[in-house]
Amino acid sequence: MRLPLVNPPTTAERGTVWWVRAVLGALGVAGLGYAAWGLLAHLPLDQLIGVAAWLAVALLLHDGVLVPLTTLAGGGLSRLTFGLGRTQRAIVRGALLVGALVTLVAGPLLRAQQVLQPAGRGSGTNSTVLQGDYALALGLFWLVLALAAAVAVASAGLYARRSSARKTRP
Repeated sequence: MRLPLVNPPTTAERGTVWWVRAVLGALGVAGLGYAAWGLLAHLPLDQLIGVAAWLAVALLLHDGVLVPLTTLAGGGLSRLTFGLGRTQRAIVRGALLVGALVTLVAGPLLRAQQVLQPAGRGSGTNSTVLQGDYALALGLFWLVLALAAAVAVASAGLYARRSSARKTRP
């Protein structure tokens, strides 16, 4: 099935939304140009090569590792949340997304704490850097997140059940 071609609106038909989108698009292109100029003007060639390599590795990790893993996790999550309603599934997915993002932020802190603060007296490390117990804090965060998500899923289920029960009564 072919989609019909739609002509772009003429000048008389362009409304406010079109102009706002055009201005925002022009600002985006200008911002990209400014960033590219700043990158090329202020970085030496060896650092530009390093930035390009970093971007290439980030693209490979995203498309080669993160996307397949999240696709598999989404499929598994669909099987685990089969009996739940749409709202309840959204709550579970949102909680897992928040937890994954917080873990992603806390990961470098956990690794830095292991590397920069070896155990023992006289190790020569700075005791004022990375003071917190990030592993405990992350574990408590996941516990509170799981409890909050469970309460929200149960509340959404009760609300859906009560609202459907009210609709069926005469």
